[in-house]
Amino acid sequence: MKTTIIIILIVLFTTFFFSSCKENKGVVITENNVKNIALTTNNKACFIKQEYLSRKDDKDLIFKYENENYEIKNNKEQSYNLILNGKKYLTNLNLESANINFYYYKCENKKIFMIEGDDYYSSVFFAYLFENEKLSYLGDFNIKQPNVEKLGVLKKDFNISFNNNQLSIDVLLQHKFFQAIKLKQKKNIPQESQDRKLDLNGLWRLNCENSLTTFDISDNNGYLSLYSDNAIYINVEIINIENKVGEYDIRFKNTESQQNYSGDKKNIIDNEISKSENIGRLVFKNDKLLLYWKGLYNDKFKKLEFEKDFVLIKENEDKNPIILSKCE
Repeated sequence: MKTTIIIILIVLFTTFFFSSCKENKGVVITENNVKNIALTTNNKACFIKQEYLSRKDDKDLIFKYENENYEIKNNKEQSYNLILNGKKYLTNLNLESANINFYYYKCENKKIFMIEGDDYYSSVFFAYLFENEKLSYLGDFNIKQPNVEKLGVLKKDFNISFNNNQLSIDVLLQHKFFQAIKLKQKKNIPQESQDRKLDLNGLWRLNCENSLTTFDISDNNGYLSLYSDNAIYINVEIINIENKVGEYDIRFKNTESQQNYSGDKKNIIDNEISKSENIGRLVFKNDKLLLYWKGLYNDKFKKLEFEKDFVLIKENEDKNPIILSKCE
């Protein structure tokens, strides 16, 4: 009889235990007087965190992912813009925090970027949606870390969903649920014009006092000193590189003028020089023009010419690229 009663009690206790587990959707965890809910779900999260391959911290922050580059770039107004795969978006973001971090979550063709300004005791986050090359600002939120003096800074992570133009964020601290955020604001962020040719118009030189070497640019066209011995000047075409703000390819068009001071020195025969091969690349940066020189490609002899004896390379002590300044 006693044995039967014990068996009945065990069955009742087991039934009650499993019944309770099925009814509870979360487990309450208390650690260091901080109450957390450890959420469980059978649904696979659509937004997956992307881990960067490298991070470069300087005046600007550059995060490199597989086939993707994202940059938080300081502008002249002491605010920050975003450069997403070479395209600049004018976020004008004010970040005065000691540390700046970048979070990237992806779901099919939707990307969520969150930029954190971290000040140890609390952080402010700015959230953006990037879809079909369009960037939208979704809003900002703050996270105050509990008991930071005792616990230290807890690792942050996020579970993200996006439905009916509302961004839902579950904030996790040390992998435990901390707070829920919902953002509905949606503001389109303008993209900087890709046409930067107007910024290039004018006279560019390695040394503005030396009038013998010059690179004179007008819209898509340039007039360039090539070779000093026989005073060769050429006309070039300047072509905007797609998806690269402020970067241009240079191609040979024709010879503007050349002399024959010395028969054993180089000359150009126009129809031998390729009009489709790039002879160099221009990068406009910090009001300077970086000229990465390659050389003219001779289609007839299948080789590069004027690689080392390009007059600006000579003037620049054989250094490449050549940093040109705009001269008045």
